[in-house]
Amino acid sequence: MIDIKEDYSLSQLNSFRISHTAKYFCEVVTTEDCFEAINFASQRNLDIHILGEGTNIVISQNYQGLVIKISLRGIKSIDNLVSIASGESWHESVLWTLKNNLFGLENLSLIPGNVGAAPVQNIGAYGKEISTFIHSVKVINLESNKIEEFSKNDCNFGYRTSIFKNLKNYLILEVTLDLLSYEKVDISYNSLKGYMMAEGLDLSKATSNQVCRCVCELRNTILPDPKHTPNVGSFFNNIVITEEQYIKLDKIKKIPYHVNEEGKFKISSAYLIEQAGWKGFKEGNLSVSQQHSLVILSNGKASGKEILIFAKIITDDVLKKYGVNLIIEPTVV
Repeated sequence: MIDIKEDYSLSQLNSFRISHTAKYFCEVVTTEDCFEAINFASQRNLDIHILGEGTNIVISQNYQGLVIKISLRGIKSIDNLVSIASGESWHESVLWTLKNNLFGLENLSLIPGNVGAAPVQNIGAYGKEISTFIHSVKVINLESNKIEEFSKNDCNFGYRTSIFKNLKNYLILEVTLDLLSYEKVDISYNSLKGYMMAEGLDLSKATSNQVCRCVCELRNTILPDPKHTPNVGSFFNNIVITEEQYIKLDKIKKIPYHVNEEGKFKISSAYLIEQAGWKGFKEGNLSVSQQHSLVILSNGKASGKEILIFAKIITDDVLKKYGVNLIIEPTVV
């Protein structure tokens, strides 16, 4: 039987250390726990928020419903298909695949959070997105209270989005990935390629484990550890536009870009924020990281509303200067 707590502080369950509370809170470790929690909320007509590691949320107020923390565990594979419980650490799961000679996820190493959150945001880094490897996602439909399975196409993946981000009525139980049984490294992303060259690696013979190591080192260089400095990593999405849109923008400001697999131009929001003069800016409890201008840092005392106001000041300024509307990446609760 699950333990339902009342007026529970969420300060240690989100990486910004925002100190709002949940009216009700529970942690689930089995599918049966999930159904019990859902029934508890249904009987009391409560909203539900699904919480993973809390590394990509901004809590803006006390939550008046039930927060369900997902702690389901387990990982198994059949040939190239790897099924991972939603409560598993994403990075540890990437390492597991490499140790078991399954490849493709190395560019996504060291992304914080758990596996269940990965398809919601369609996490991506260094030229790769998880949607490339999704086979299926098993969920509980919170409205019908039934288990369903979504194929890759059902998930409606886009840049940093999916059906799970747009519709909040799914609790993800398990993610199944279709990986490679052979190494096929992708070092096309300029910053990754440059780092590996600086390391003196032979790019023509680069291995998946080398890519994993370099990605981890790169991320540790530019992204502060939320355990020491409260943050959610990249606070703003990069911008994905057509070539025609890029040409128009390029007339205003010369901006680095990366052409993705769909032929769209992905431009650096960090570059625009830095050019607008925000890198290293500090005000009150918040600042923009000196290492990476996509990262907003807190001293642990900032409220969710403070963070959102701070971010809006930045987005308004970038819009005024460059005509580009930045979108924040974390979920606002």
